[in-house]
Parts: sequence; structure tokens; C-alpha cells
Amino acid sequence: MKISEIGEFGLINRISRDTIINPKNILLGIGDDCAAYYASPDKITLITCDMLVENIHFTLSTCSPRQLGRKSLAVNISDIAAMGGIPRHTLLSLGASSDTSVEFIDQLAEGIKEEAKLFEVNVIGGDTVRSPLGLVINITLIGEVEPDLVVKRSTARPGDLIIVTGELGGSAAGLILLLEGEKYSAIPLNIAKKVKLAHLSPVPRIKEGRIIAREKIATSMIDISDGLASDLTRICEASAVGAKVYASEVPILPAAKEVGKLIKRDPLAFALYGGEDYELLFTVSPKKAENIVKLIKKELDIKLSIIGEVREKQEGIKIENLQGKVVDLQPKGYNHFRG
Repeated sequence: MKISEIGEFGLINRISRDTIINPKNILLGIGDDCAAYYASPDKITLITCDMLVENIHFTLSTCSPRQLGRKSLAVNISDIAAMGGIPRHTLLSLGASSDTSVEFIDQLAEGIKEEAKLFEVNVIGGDTVRSPLGLVINITLIGEVEPDLVVKRSTARPGDLIIVTGELGGSAAGLILLLEGEKYSAIPLNIAKKVKLAHLSPVPRIKEGRIIAREKIATSMIDISDGLASDLTRICEASAVGAKVYASEVPILPAAKEVGKLIKRDPLAFALYGGEDYELLFTVSPKKAENIVKLIKKELDIKLSIIGEVREKQEGIKIENLQGKVVDLQPKGYNHFRG
């Protein structure tokens, strides 16, 4: 059997078997946005890591080393946000070829430091190795959250409403223009700039995640890294529930809509399957949904959208499309080893 036959998540499931040797103090192992363990009676430590590989996660022709540095840390900070936590310390492991310029690494490091400073994260260690096949960046991020505020993927309940922060689809649209820009040179510069920025410079929703955790209303939460459809499926699988999403309620970045119109691609597909938006996707009871929407709008001036509801597991994961037809919502977001 080849990895391509089981895909990224099948591979993770196989690796995760029998991994907890000493369960004392362990709250969460493999399977959520972060691992979590009790560091003290009043604090849970959160740990996450992400590896970025040249020509898989990024190409050096489409981003500056400073942008790459910032994004490499930002995607980890987003995982901490999805647990309702606060990022504290990070370790950087770097694989680079021997002929990589020192100036390039300087700029990459500056980007990481800029993002770290923005979120008050200390860079405390790491490793460097020679990589003959391109640049590899691995970030390990350590955070913390109060035991009564941690939000998991596995506790969504039938009847909950599904909510997403911000707007989706910008990153996918931006990636298309970064990779195929010559084909779409007629797109207005201001529109192109907005979607490219959405892809290159995601903003982790730490403040939003803390408010959601503080209010103790979210029954589950995840950050949208692989696409709304894929990440909602992860919540449903972890919580043993189904879901129904209304396509008409999915918030799409206006610039992404414009790009979709101009290049004749469906902007809803950008939002559902494109990934790397790094917005928060969470579930709450119907009684509390409007309150959190109003609260985050008031405190942070950030839009929240109610896009569907959690159903019983046997109902599956569905979407009511723009034509009013209810169909299966396929988890077609990015999947390593399957592409």
C-alpha cells in the first residue's frame, strides 16, 4: 500500500496509534489543532508544529523571504487561536542548501521575528541542517490556556450553529494570481493586491479565539487551514456529528469574488476548498450565537457569519447550494500525498 492510497489524514491516523505511553497530565494528543497537557493546576500547555517545504507549501518566486518568515510562524499561531490559547515560545528548525545566501536567511529570520514581536512570542531554540532538495522550515510553537477555557474539536453537538470569522476565499484566489499572474494581467492591481496579501500574510485570530474561549460558549473550534469543507469534516469526525452548510451564507472576500468573476472560476469553491484562510470555524448553541456575533463585532469590529448547523451523524455533511439543492459536502481541501 502506498501513502497516496490513504492520503494525509489516513497516514496521521496510522501514526497516532499507541503514541501515549504515559498518559499522566495529557489532555490531548494527536488529532486536534494542538497537543495539550496540564503544566500546573491552573494552566494547560499547548504545543503545535508545522513544516513548510519549498515547492509544496511555497515557492520562492511568489513570496519574499520576509513574507515567508512571517507566514511560517503565523500559521502556527493560528493553531493556538483555535484552542482559545495564547502563544508564548517558539522553536525554529531550518533546512537549507549550502549555497543559500546568508542575506536570504537574514530576511527570513527578520520575518519570523516581526511576527513573533507582534504576538509577544519568544524565539527560544531550534536546529539547522543542510537540505539538498530545497528549503524546509519547521516551527514548533508553545502556548497556554486556562483549563476551563480550552476549546476542542471533539465536542460539537447536534443543534449547534456553525460560525466562521472574517471572509474566505482570498488566499486561494491570491495563490492563483501568484502562480498564473501572466494569464490574468488585466485584473485591477488593487484587487490582485488584496487577494495576494490574503495568501501571503494571513492574520491569526488570537484575539477572536480568546474572546470565544473567555465567553465559554464554543462547543468546538478549528482554524481553516485546508479549506472550510475539509476542516468542518474534521470537527464532524472528531465530534461524531453531521452538518448542513448554506452556501448563500458562506462569507467570501469581495476581492475573491471579483477574481472569480474575471477568471471564470467559482469563488464559492475558493472558500470551500481553497484553504489557508486561517479564519476560525466554531460551533455554539443557538441561544448564544447572536451574542458572540455582536460581541466580537463590538470589541474587534470583525464580521462573524452563521453558515449552518450541526446535525446528527447519520445525516452526513451536506451543503445547500446556491440553487437550493442539498448535496454532499465533499472534504476536497488540500491533502498531502493526494494533492
